[in-house]
Amino acid sequence: MKSFLLSVIIFLNLVFVIDCKTKLDLGDESKLPVISTLFNNRMLLLLKGTYATDNPLDWSELNNGTGDLYVDTQGEGLDPTMTLVNQPKAGNMPIFLDIGEVRISSKFEKGYNELTQIRDTVDSNKFWDYIAPNRQVFCTVTYSFDNNTCTESNGILKAYDFFNGIGAQFPSNDPSSETVSWTFATGQPWMGREYYYAGIYFRSLVTGYALDAGVPVSGRFDNRPIINALNIVPRNNYAAGTTSSEKNNIVPKMFPALYSQQLTQSIQSDMMIRDGFDPYILEVRINLKENLMLHSYLTSRGTTVTYVGVSDIFFDHKGEGDAGGNILTRARIIYPETASSLTISGGGNSLLHYYGIFRYHENEFINVLPLAATPAKQGAKIKYLNPGTYRAVCLGDLTKQDGYPDTVVRETTFTIPEYPFRETYNIDLTCP
Repeated sequence: MKSFLLSVIIFLNLVFVIDCKTKLDLGDESKLPVISTLFNNRMLLLLKGTYATDNPLDWSELNNGTGDLYVDTQGEGLDPTMTLVNQPKAGNMPIFLDIGEVRISSKFEKGYNELTQIRDTVDSNKFWDYIAPNRQVFCTVTYSFDNNTCTESNGILKAYDFFNGIGAQFPSNDPSSETVSWTFATGQPWMGREYYYAGIYFRSLVTGYALDAGVPVSGRFDNRPIINALNIVPRNNYAAGTTSSEKNNIVPKMFPALYSQQLTQSIQSDMMIRDGFDPYILEVRINLKENLMLHSYLTSRGTTVTYVGVSDIFFDHKGEGDAGGNILTRARIIYPETASSLTISGGGNSLLHYYGIFRYHENEFINVLPLAATPAKQGAKIKYLNPGTYRAVCLGDLTKQDGYPDTVVRETTFTIPEYPFRETYNIDLTCP
């Protein structure tokens, strides 16, 4: 009898648990993380702050081996005359980065024309895949004596990796959890998803040399006081000469720093996340380290601010408060288990030249970042290339020496075959 009563009690408890309503039952499932977003053992997200993907120039090699910051043209009709007291070398200047998140998107038409079609939060939520929503803080040196966000999150090491070609790891979810596994239109399995956009959302980017009328600028980073430093995100949100009315119809260029995949780049796509379980790397980079330049502008108080921004690659800065439009972004998907390496013979060790790797169908080499790149040194090597046909281009920083290659010297084509995997191939391209 006792065993019968015990069995009844257990059965009733089971019924109660099974019938218990949860938030999922009440229609709140979209607010809760699914299991695939809680664990990411497939994708590694790397951020790089360099033009080169592999073996970027050392800080001491910048500016043709001087290690100096570039200086914008100054004088009448140009940047106001700068104050250059105790000007640091590029490698000695503190840099602090506060990155809110990284996103990607597969909605090509909605993002066309630099996201100007996205007008509100609803549009944004539909457009973006929120793969890395956790804020990250990098710093080349610490900015307080006690614990801070950077030191607590290993941000000094991440800043080192951000600038040395390894890439800073950014915690992320695996976007392939959103992959459609079957298409009703063709009745065939869909083997992955094509992504056309990547965005890095900068909360702040502080460079550690800034003077106002010769006096060190005081600011804040991570809610801590910073002396002799300036947040250059507001300076880089709009190109020089952008009017107030135009800004109402333009997405700020640092929120996000946007990569828009061109049609010629998507023909042999490096932004396809294929279905399955093989691990991959999402690499997102910007040209920052090689292009640090001193600028100045006149404040409303009539004083001159001197600060370190980005060189005038595409838009000339002539003393305006705005100096944006010169930071480029590029993203690519790498499958290390099948990717091969490339060695390039013919490098002349010039600190003004690079090997840029582009897909064969790409015909723009200057106004975009290469898919992969490395300085044109002897024994130059690119670590990861997916199968396909490519152009290797010798590029020189010749027309306007500001750290950014602006001249095509010569090129050649080559192919990475589908098989065998993880091979090393060699090409010869004299550069310069």
